[in-house]
Amino acid sequence: MDETLIEKVELGNGQSLTIEDLSKKISADAYQVIVEARVKVAVEEDLFQAGELGGISMDDIRKKVGDQVEFEYRTERNFIMAPDKEAVFKQLVDTFKATLMPYLSKSDFPAKLVLKEYSKM
Repeated sequence: MDETLIEKVELGNGQSLTIEDLSKKISADAYQVIVEARVKVAVEEDLFQAGELGGISMDDIRKKVGDQVEFEYRTERNFIMAPDKEAVFKQLVDTFKATLMPYLSKSDFPAKLVLKEYSKM
């Protein structure tokens, strides 16, 4: 599967969002249209407000989640005819930007992501 970087967006919280096209041809004239968006967050102490860690040490967090955590969003549509591929891809990206980018841009998103990954371990 070929990955094509479509866009890199610097979010208001200092993180970078990448949007990639992972679409693939499934027949002579049809595609599986796939949009993947990622935010990679470095696990750093300055992500957190005072008291937000609730007694958890940064060393403990890093031991469980590593030096980086990743948010990944993927959406796809199947059997899209070749002439419609670009329009469908654009619509998926536009929907993602309208619905999820405001959340990903929030100042507390990176810390919440790190703590969520920590709690899964």
